[in-house]
Amino acid sequence: MPSLLQQFIQRVPGLETRLNQMNQREKLLVSVAAVLFVVTLAYFIAWKPLTDGIAERETKVVAQQELLQWVRENTGRYLSQKGGVQSKDSTPTSSMSGSMSERVTRLATAAKIEVTRMQPQSDSLVVVIDEVPFNALLQFIESLETQAGLVIEHLDATEGGEPGIVRVRRLQVAE
Repeated sequence: MPSLLQQFIQRVPGLETRLNQMNQREKLLVSVAAVLFVVTLAYFIAWKPLTDGIAERETKVVAQQELLQWVRENTGRYLSQKGGVQSKDSTPTSSMSGSMSERVTRLATAAKIEVTRMQPQSDSLVVVIDEVPFNALLQFIESLETQAGLVIEHLDATEGGEPGIVRVRRLQVAE
């Protein structure tokens, strides 16, 4: 270590002459300050970001586990209220009139859901929604089936930017 310190002193111009001009107390004070500076620097550069990152990841994991548990509980509750999963062969009764896109638009407006895109695809309709609360999505899907008489053929959703918010990349409905 002394050779490293001596190399540092020799490479910084004027530092060696300044150190030689100091008395013993000042040298001790500078040495202690240098050690404290190095320890503080190591703490703020390495240790603190590492521990903060670990704590943040642990918080995210806990939040995701809580969301997963909530989804499992509510999916079971939703399916029990629904009376089971509806098969593709059964045709639900519709209490609404109009085309598929009109019914989807009316129900989305009633649920305060902003539909990003609707695209007809053979005998079905693909709906894309940027961000929607998960509960609102479940209620929207239920109303599509019960009120509009539509069948959900495919649903592709991912997590959104906030807890409880999802992005619907593809919701395919048919009559």
